[in-house]
Parts: sequence; C-alpha cells; structure tokens
Amino acid sequence: MKTSPTVNFRMNESVQKIFDSSTAPLSKDCNSTLCMYQFDLPSSSPDKAKVTIASTSAPLILDDVIGASLSTYKSDQLSHAYLTLGGVPSNARHEQAIDYFYSLLDKLNAAGWKRYILPDEARIPGTQAGKFDDPDMVLGTPASTGPWKDPALKLEKEEWLSLPMFSSWYFNKDDVYLLLRVQRESSSGEENTLGSYLFTLTFRTEADFYKGFVDDENREKWKSRLPAELNRMAQERAQTEARLKKMGIAVDEDYQDPPIKALE
Repeated sequence: MKTSPTVNFRMNESVQKIFDSSTAPLSKDCNSTLCMYQFDLPSSSPDKAKVTIASTSAPLILDDVIGASLSTYKSDQLSHAYLTLGGVPSNARHEQAIDYFYSLLDKLNAAGWKRYILPDEARIPGTQAGKFDDPDMVLGTPASTGPWKDPALKLEKEEWLSLPMFSSWYFNKDDVYLLLRVQRESSSGEENTLGSYLFTLTFRTEADFYKGFVDDENREKWKSRLPAELNRMAQERAQTEARLKKMGIAVDEDYQDPPIKALE
C-alpha cells in the first residue's frame, strides 16, 4: 500500500531535523544567503502530502498539501514556510470552497492559532463587519486585518463572493506568524455558482515577520528600528479607534498585541 509523503517541521528548527523526520522528496536550491527546500505534487494526485507543523502545544496537521517551499536565511534554521493546499477541485461550487475554508479555520483554532491584527489597524471584531461595505477598507484606509478578516466571522455565500479575488487572514501562535490566503476565480458564465480556488499558508518566524516592518536597507537592524515603528503604528491605531468609537463602532479592547520575544 502506497503511503502519502510527509513533511514534519517546526519554525526555527534546523533543516537537517526536517529531512530526518520527513519522507517527501525535498529539492535544494541555495545562493550565498538563502536556501529553499521544495516539493510539488499534481493537484490531481490521490496521495497528497501530510504536513505536521509542531509547536509548544498542539500541532497543526494538514493532510492535503500539494506543494511546499521551506526557506532558511544565513543559517540552517527554518524561517519561512509556504504551503499549497489541495483545497477543492477546479470549478467547484462556492459552497464547497466555503466549507473547506471553515474546516481549515477549525483546524487552526484547535491547534491554538489566534487572530492577529496589524499594530496600526483598529481592533474591530467581526461582529461589526456589516458596518463596513468594503471588506478591505476602514474609514477610507486599506485594512489587511479589519473586521471582515476576523476568523470568528461566519460569512454567508453572498458575503464570501463580495470578497476580492485575493483575500488574506492573519494568525499568531507563540512567536510564529501565519498568513492564510485564498485566491478565487469565478467560472465564466457561472460566477455565482462555480469557481476555482487556491488555498495557501505562509508561516514566518518572528524575525522574518517583523523585518518586513522596517525599510529594506534596515532589515538587519530590525531589532533597533522596530520599537519606533511600533510606537508610530500604535498611535495610528489609537487615532482610528477613537474615530470609530465616536461613530458607535465597537472596538475589541481585550485584544492585545502578541509579545515580541526579541524585544524583551
């Protein structure tokens, strides 16, 4: 009986440990600073890969992975992981994709992944989503982690189809950050019924994630540059939340930014 390929990893873990515990045929491609370890399977393959992402508590286990790209930067430790999921067949009913999406959210929730809100964006719960017509805007400003991207929000089909072609949800667990992205292309002539979907997950270590908060030329100095940027972002959030409160829109003041271990 043929067994599915496996990949087992933990962020910030050495690549050798990943090779020792995995059976998927990971190829290697390196330059002077970056190494990438990859595998791909046909989306039609009956034997999709099983990927286990370990952590300090419950692991996240995905049994329909068709592609992975694991990266290291100036070390042998995993800093970035990109997974492509099997998802749903091409030209699937939108309801099938919605069910798949929420089953994936259930797995993330069970494994301890929590909603993450960018530090310069207002902490608006999904219960307030109906007060915002554009899923990606808050008070006329683009918002990547606004109320429409609260994983606790249950979207109806009409709301799901109102999302843009590319939609993302952010999560955090321990010192790892996760981006769940859904790409939808509705089928011509049957836009309200059928569509083709791509579901991907991007895991980033704390360092890899927060380096993106500073200018490219200062990425290697991110620890010293980040506090000032976080202070600026916090002020922007406070100003937006003050405006929202005056408009009668609720803010989730129980939400707290995750601690940044490198700054402790």
